[in-house]
Amino acid sequence: MKNWIVVANAARARVLEEADAGTGQAAPRYVHVADLVHPAGRQKGSQLAADRPGRVAGTGHGLGSAKFVPRTDPHEREREHFALELARLLEGGIAEGRCAGIVLVASHPFLGVLRSHLGARAEKAVLRTLAADYTGLDEVTIAARLATSARHP
Repeated sequence: MKNWIVVANAARARVLEEADAGTGQAAPRYVHVADLVHPAGRQKGSQLAADRPGRVAGTGHGLGSAKFVPRTDPHEREREHFALELARLLEGGIAEGRCAGIVLVASHPFLGVLRSHLGARAEKAVLRTLAADYTGLDEVTIAARLATSARHP
């Protein structure tokens, strides 16, 4: 059982596992566990909403119509869905004994949403969190940045 490194934002998540270091290797190597893509996380709000905001007829004193503002922003709703999907994957890894600990590296708004959806076992397994978006980086760069951030809290 090894640690998992989760690199995520609202549109993409990569789950990496620390691999055994080969002889003479300076940087840790990672094995891909999962690569989740959530294209709705990048769409415009108007594309996410099924319909235009509802309207109600005005009442009294010649008032016009008023927009009904939905309680949840479409982007927020999509972040919640994706965070829940990722949290379930992490919970499964812990429950099945495939994951010993979790390092969460996620963009600032998504990190909080993801943490709020983690169950008790996964939350207990979180070793470290970092509010940063590393989703566009390769594994070598991710390893280097994680090593640097560990030395400079």
